[in-house]
Amino acid sequence: MCGRYYIEKGFDAKLDGLLRRTHVTRPSADPYQGDTRDVFPSDRSLIIHASYDIGGHVMTTAMRWGFTNPYGSGLLINARAETALEKKTFADSLLKRRCIIPASGFYEWDAHKARYRFRNPNHGLLLLAGFYREEEDGPHFTILTTEASDQMRPVHDRMPVMLGPKEIHPWIFDESHLEEFLTRPQRNLLMDQDEGQISMF
Repeated sequence: MCGRYYIEKGFDAKLDGLLRRTHVTRPSADPYQGDTRDVFPSDRSLIIHASYDIGGHVMTTAMRWGFTNPYGSGLLINARAETALEKKTFADSLLKRRCIIPASGFYEWDAHKARYRFRNPNHGLLLLAGFYREEEDGPHFTILTTEASDQMRPVHDRMPVMLGPKEIHPWIFDESHLEEFLTRPQRNLLMDQDEGQISMF
């Protein structure tokens, strides 16, 4: 599960550098520029995705985190990589509307409610794999999760599917590598315990 991620100081400069290197368009009227915060389910956050036109370029858009649940209350904030293609709620979006969620890092809680922070060991951004769909109030995204790495497993048994900068375009456009992205082991991250807050919500 990935139930909260964060954007810290310096995120904006790192994101702009990443987008320039990978030829991703960021609208000048982006309302999230310079925004430093924790991102919760239902929040709007910046997402990397294919443009809506036929040109096939990649751009950023603010989307809301979590699909509306057609079978009950609450939001569907994660999808299991192992079974998402088998789920009616997720399959079409995963095949046709893949996206990437840039983050400074994410949080996870262990069985004792201790909170841990996971970050890129190279001090860059984390690029979380996801997909989105249009809802009545605009686009919503969800984050793909997979089995935790050996490093993370003592804290939690799930973690986000992560991508590298060179995988932005293949993830978004190339369906032939989809299974590989969904099933490969995840790399270790920089992990530290955050004792300042133990609440999950």
